[in-house]
Amino acid sequence: MAGEIIYADLRQPGGGSSPAERCHTPAVCPRWHGVLLKLSGVGYLVLLVLVAVLSVQVFQKAPTSPNAPQNKSEAGGRTEECVIPSLLRYFCHWNGSTGHGGCKLCPQSWQLFGDQCYQVPKSSGTWMEGKKDCESRGSHLAVLRNTTDMDHLSEIIRQDKLTVWIGLNASNNVWKWVDNSSFDATMFSSLGSVENGCVTLKDQKLEVHGCESDHKWVCQTEPFHLLSKTAGDGDLYGAHPEKPILHDACC
Repeated sequence: MAGEIIYADLRQPGGGSSPAERCHTPAVCPRWHGVLLKLSGVGYLVLLVLVAVLSVQVFQKAPTSPNAPQNKSEAGGRTEECVIPSLLRYFCHWNGSTGHGGCKLCPQSWQLFGDQCYQVPKSSGTWMEGKKDCESRGSHLAVLRNTTDMDHLSEIIRQDKLTVWIGLNASNNVWKWVDNSSFDATMFSSLGSVENGCVTLKDQKLEVHGCESDHKWVCQTEPFHLLSKTAGDGDLYGAHPEKPILHDACC
């Protein structure tokens, strides 16, 4: 017994086959399943092509509404036809009737007196500084065409008792307005003959000063004519009364 060799069987029960034999072969999909997948892919592709073709045809044949604006310009015009008459009613108290007294609008912070817009800036300086400041505002120093204009300017400056430059100066004994309008010597005869000087207005009186004196000034500009004096339903005008810009069609 001492020299007897004992052999033991270490194989697992039922493990008679090799490891390679014990690996299961993957299940093979049915052949009809692969064919179905290919047919589905082709069907989706055909469907996409049909959708694209039909979309192109629909856009090409889509009818245009007879009431729809033909272009952006027409659409913008229709918007103006609705909006601008509303603005006219708000600013001008216009009701669409004829024989209106007209409607003039001044820029913000400007005052309308008669048929002109006026502004007295807060700055003061020489006559030339006033002239340049008014020009930078798209206007010019005030021009008096008649006594009515003088009354309007006097109304503006009366409350603060101001002395203001206006757009009249003398050079070599020649009086000249800044807008090159004609000078009425009979109306302003009180100025007399002055070789060089610039004019101020105070208490409805014109005075000649040295152009380097320090004063405030009055700027003047044309108002925007939003409504002509004879505008009716079909004639609303802009800054040029001879050119109608819209018709009150929808408001």
